[in-house]
This record gives sequence, structure tokens and C-alpha cells, in this order.
Amino acid sequence: MRKRVMLFAAPLFVVAIAASVAVASPSDAEHSRGPRLDRLHAVRPIAAASSIATASEVEMAEFERDATAIQNYVRDQWLTSLIVGDYIASVMASEASQAAAPRQVARSVYSSSNPGDVLSCIRNRESGGDYGVYNSGGSGAAGAYQFMPGTWNSIAASAGRSDLVGVDPAQAAPGDQDAMAQALYAQQGSAPWGGAC
Repeated sequence: MRKRVMLFAAPLFVVAIAASVAVASPSDAEHSRGPRLDRLHAVRPIAAASSIATASEVEMAEFERDATAIQNYVRDQWLTSLIVGDYIASVMASEASQAAAPRQVARSVYSSSNPGDVLSCIRNRESGGDYGVYNSGGSGAAGAYQFMPGTWNSIAASAGRSDLVGVDPAQAAPGDQDAMAQALYAQQGSAPWGGAC
């Protein structure tokens, strides 16, 4: 934060110093008035001294006014940089906390109105999503949806997929298993799987 402030404030201080030097140095017009003032000293020393004091007082007042304006500008810029810096820091902290927060896993609501959700539920419940699994109890059920061989052959024939009749469900492609589960669900709902989903 300090580096950012210094990077912002350093050029402003250089400008302020340059402006004060420019204001303090006499102009060409003042140099051209020099000889006339010298002649006034010879003729009317009091008038010359009075005008010189007035001119320097005016220059000093202008210098002080300019210096005050520059100081106010630098102060305003510094305060703005602090406000902007605080804002940037708060945004960065917010983004960091969001990135560090654990992601919430959305749970699907299974319903018969969306068979994809129901089939996902059945697949996870029956096999944990493993398309190549066999029933460990020896029932003969296989695949992601734990098709019995007879049910598999029957649904494949009724769905017009004679190419899948006689195929081991666990050896069928995942897309074919999903298609057969969709066809069975369309005919019988979730009853073949116990209606749990």
C-alpha cells in the first residue's frame, strides 16, 4: 500500500516543487523593470521603496496562495489514493474469501417429471455409477442399473435394439445402458428398481 501511495504521491511532489520554483523565480518583465527602479531610487527613494515592498508582498501572497493550493491538491490526491487503496484491498479480500470458501454441492431433486434425474438416482443407488459392475450377491444383475439378463433382453427387443439382445449389460456401452434404462423407465417407471428414487 505504501508503495502505491509513494508511486502516486512522488510525481505530485515533484510537480509541486517545480511549480514553487517557477513562481519564485523572477520573470523577464521584472528584470526589465530593474533599471527604472534604480532611477526611481535616485529621484524618489521613498516611492521606490514603497512600490518594491508592495510588489514583493504581492508576490509573496501569490506564492503562498499557490503553495496552499498545491498542498490542498496533494492532500486531496493522497486522501483519494487512500480511499481507492482501501476499496481495492476490500475487493481483493472479498475475492480471496470467496475463493477460499468451500463450494456448495447442489443436490439434485429427483422426480418422475425429469427421468434424467431419476435415472441418475437409480444409477448411483444401484451401482454407485459403475457401468461395469456385477452384483456381488450372485443374482446375475449387472451394469450401472443392475439389469437382470432377462429384463435386459426384453427391453432391448421392445426398444428395437436387437443388437443388444444377448449382450451382458455390464459389457454394453454406457450410452446403451442409459438408453435401456430410459426405455424401461418409460414402460414401468421406477418400479423395477424398487421405486426408491
